[in-house]
Amino acid sequence: MKNYILLIVMAVMVSCSDQLELYPETNLTEGNYYNTEDELLLAANDVYRQLCRIYDANGIPDLYGERFSDNACVIFTDGANSYTEDIVLHQIKSDNGTILTAWRTAYNAISIINDILDRLENTSVSFSSDELLNRVKAEALFVRSLIYYNLIQAFGDVPFPLKVVSVSESYSYLREDKKEIYSHIISDLLSCKEHLPEVYQGKDIGRITTYAASSILAKIYLTIGEKDLAKIELKRIVDSGKYSLDSNNDGVVDVKDYEYLFLPDTKNCRESILEIQYLSGVDNVNAQHQNQYTPFLWSFHLPGSSETFRGGGKNTPSKDLISEYEENDPRKEISIIFGYQDEGANIWVDHPYTNKFYDPNWQNPGQNFEIIRYADILLLYSEVTGDASYLNQVRARVGLSPFGSDLYPKNYNTLALAVEHERRVELAFEFHRFFDLVRNGRALEVFNGKGFNLSENDIQFPIPLVEIDINPALNQNPGY
Repeated sequence: MKNYILLIVMAVMVSCSDQLELYPETNLTEGNYYNTEDELLLAANDVYRQLCRIYDANGIPDLYGERFSDNACVIFTDGANSYTEDIVLHQIKSDNGTILTAWRTAYNAISIINDILDRLENTSVSFSSDELLNRVKAEALFVRSLIYYNLIQAFGDVPFPLKVVSVSESYSYLREDKKEIYSHIISDLLSCKEHLPEVYQGKDIGRITTYAASSILAKIYLTIGEKDLAKIELKRIVDSGKYSLDSNNDGVVDVKDYEYLFLPDTKNCRESILEIQYLSGVDNVNAQHQNQYTPFLWSFHLPGSSETFRGGGKNTPSKDLISEYEENDPRKEISIIFGYQDEGANIWVDHPYTNKFYDPNWQNPGQNFEIIRYADILLLYSEVTGDASYLNQVRARVGLSPFGSDLYPKNYNTLALAVEHERRVELAFEFHRFFDLVRNGRALEVFNGKGFNLSENDIQFPIPLVEIDINPALNQNPGY
């Protein structure tokens, strides 16, 4: 990984055989830890914390999947800079600090995971079963593969370390051809499929399953044009019978299931395939989506709350997104709040914001975040099979007319456009939109049709300038 960004993080992880290693015998240190199965398992669980960091607000999936898309606009945002505005307007400069932080978070997570994998591969500890050891390794490989997938989407060719490296070694890790990275992470994910279980029980519910691996494999295959391979993975998920649009498990598939998905206490429901496990309360891994996506106004308060707080003003729903919803689509009101009452001035403030992350415990929110849910898979399956019935299952849940009927909107006159439309409104603010447009080669057509003047150079982020300053051997993306 070839960036000095990684340098400091990686250096902390590295073991130097030419240095004296004396550890206090009475204190817990890196030198006397990792000596039992329980200690190794506890360390390996940190891969889930890395997922929390990557998919929190301001991570790469957020910046590239949502903020870079036509779903978001800017009214007022925090910070004494234009970083957010530049991303939304596709006017990014290579010194964008928000992108730099997301890049560093991703590579820090990769370095931590590489250290975990190294310890699992080289431990002298005898695990209670090979099955458990292989599962734990697969969880780590999965998270690393998913992080690399996001990095490739946002930046193209990127540094690709697969082991813990020292500061001096890190300079030699330059940008790797993304085709080679795809090949490697596909191999890792295929291995993960074999070692991850179909379901978990008890306290292990929420861990990564074999179907999560199939989900990410399907997205990668679609991205690289391997439609038939994607179809195999998607069919595997659909045919498994493990997931349902009946998210609240009441025996009826209806709009209440869509509402249920975004309730603050909903955790790992029947529709969830891969979900970030946040936890409310002080000193826990809290989700920051709500705090970042609510209005940047002192007078703001959440529905039903008399407490005021100032959000980050990020991912404000654009007028273009709002107009995409059909007139009778209940998902619009479920997904977006169209203003709030300024109690001090006794006026209504017309400032929309997303309702998908509502949590009354706004100081220490613990609402989970679903990376992959079953509706996402059904819509992709319609895309690869040409069968509208899977798309229509998603529409039927919220009471909308099926594609192919006389009442279906005429402007989405092909199945491809219908799936694109449905994914936009069904999955709004869940970090899919720009990934979808790029994957289908539609980003330039869609954006330029809305008054932008973008070229191929404008659909990827720049390599952060500070990384190139530290290691001039890193080359920049065209156009920056």
